[in-house]
Amino acid sequence: MEQHSPEQDVKIVVTGPYNAGKSEFVQRFGIKPINVAVNGTTVGLDFTHEMIDNFHVHIFGTPGQDHFRDVQQCVARGASGVILVLDSADPATFAQVEQLTKRIKAVCGRVPLVICANKQDKDGALPPERIKQMLGFKGKVIGSSALHGDGTNPILVDLLKQIS
Repeated sequence: MEQHSPEQDVKIVVTGPYNAGKSEFVQRFGIKPINVAVNGTTVGLDFTHEMIDNFHVHIFGTPGQDHFRDVQQCVARGASGVILVLDSADPATFAQVEQLTKRIKAVCGRVPLVICANKQDKDGALPPERIKQMLGFKGKVIGSSALHGDGTNPILVDLLKQIS
């Protein structure tokens, strides 16, 4: 009889507007995260993996600029869940949320989505509840500072709970 591992492979996509902190978020996990970047800007993807509970989590970050939409969609294909990272101190970028969500869900379907209200450590950062109201988002909006690692793990764990 073949033995099966209790582990479940899960693909998580981290996306969001340019300069929201997606790469910093991804780099908080795994041992040796990969970042395909030029001059500090992601032009390909971010990648890492880590065991969390019984999940072997593969975390893929997308570039944020609109001209990388094909890369965003390619990276998102087959995702089990999405973390959309926003810069809480830059509400002008919130307008991109609807388009990014449509683009990603066009290739991965209806999967759980959590919004990461990143950069909570910055002056002028809006609290997660305010961002949720502004976006009219029905799901979870959780605050973090990916730069310092504050709040990143609870966001991933919450998404995994929604997936399981």
